[in-house]
Amino acid sequence: MTISLWLPPIVRALATALIVVSASAVAEALGPFWGALIASLPVSAGPAYVFLAMQHDAPFVAASALGSAAANAATGLFLAVYGIAARELPPWRGLGIAVLTWLGASAAIHEVAWTPVSALVLNLVVYGAGFVLLKTIPNPEPAAIPPAPRRRFDLLARAVAVAGFVSLIVAVSSVLGPTATGIAAVFPISLISLIVIVRPRIGGVASSLLAANALRAMLGFGAMLLALHLAIPLWGPPAALVIGLLVSAGWSAGLLLLQTRRRPAPMEV
Repeated sequence: MTISLWLPPIVRALATALIVVSASAVAEALGPFWGALIASLPVSAGPAYVFLAMQHDAPFVAASALGSAAANAATGLFLAVYGIAARELPPWRGLGIAVLTWLGASAAIHEVAWTPVSALVLNLVVYGAGFVLLKTIPNPEPAAIPPAPRRRFDLLARAVAVAGFVSLIVAVSSVLGPTATGIAAVFPISLISLIVIVRPRIGGVASSLLAANALRAMLGFGAMLLALHLAIPLWGPPAALVIGLLVSAGWSAGLLLLQTRRRPAPMEV
């Protein structure tokens, strides 16, 4: 009886921790663009929705996905605010202001009855404004940034934080209700933990650039959530989760293709 009670949360925590550790290692090794791209993948919300689908019926999961899609606009505000604050304020103050912005925006979002169209419009407006605000962020000079040594427990701490967060959301989902669960599921725990780890290593300007790149990627994250919401009534949660994953992967692949095309061609000698 004891084993059957504790095994599902342990499996959730281990699975999520494995995803987060892998994503963090690649992100930190390859720089701000890749860090933002990987951090914006559904490494926390994805497992949360898998486990929500195992625990709740399809209407609950669909309503949660719509709440998450609307709350994705709060994540856009979080990134825009942090992108500006990272260049001007000390690390913890800038991150704190960005988190408070997310909490305030999410509280307001929770008070609105959203539709797929209104959630889409909200995301387009917020992310469009964010692109305008952050488009002037300069590219950092890697040689001028003294990297801080990696602490052995950094990735472990991030994995534990995200795994614990996912387990908590699933555990309290019945109490929160579908909309509040959806909003809580997209709290930017992966982005926050990544910023905490890499900010001392890459500096404020590069962290600001990471936020600008994540802003582009997180718009696709919102598209994934809308696709999940719309697909659940048609094909059920399992197929909808696959469709959402394909939308997220397709958006990331498109950003990668655009990034590759922007690189200047090597000069002939």
